[in-house]
Amino acid sequence: MSAPKPEDWVALGILGKARGLRGDLWFRSYNDAVSSLGAGVTVRVVAPKAAPRMLTVQSLAGQGTGLVAHFEGIDDRNGADALVGATVELQRKHFPPLDEGEYYHCDLEGMRVVDVEGRALGTVLRVEAYPTIDALVVKTAKGELELPINTDVVRAMDVAAALATVDLSTLDLDAADDPRIAPDGDPA
Repeated sequence: MSAPKPEDWVALGILGKARGLRGDLWFRSYNDAVSSLGAGVTVRVVAPKAAPRMLTVQSLAGQGTGLVAHFEGIDDRNGADALVGATVELQRKHFPPLDEGEYYHCDLEGMRVVDVEGRALGTVLRVEAYPTIDALVVKTAKGELELPINTDVVRAMDVAAALATVDLSTLDLDAADDPRIAPDGDPA
């Protein structure tokens, strides 16, 4: 997998239970790109057992600790119930611009990963968003390795070049997990 092209659809979150009788649904966002979902934005909604459909956001509002979405044309509980579990997608070209040094998780997939000496370690499969830190999940010759995204481990991320430079010396890796050590115990 690689970073999405501008015309690619990127999942922003999932629709939860219907809320009330007027077509509102709880929305769980996967990332901060949800800030681009406002009234009038057209999204693709992919329900588990239905063909994808294009819907226009009528509103997306905070309710307690969650978000509640309402789409044009979904005006009752039955319409909302049909969308429960659906993924909400937005084309990458409609994401808001970022400041220097910021990135969207979807842009990191497929990125090459090298250590500070320039040795190839693997490729980013995905980003895991944990409550306290995000982690790059890197496919190495030995399997998958999770690397916390912090300045001690991830020294540089060049999204345009699709290259992440990491310092594994700050991690407590055993030989079985360290991608710099070949299976026979010699440095790779």
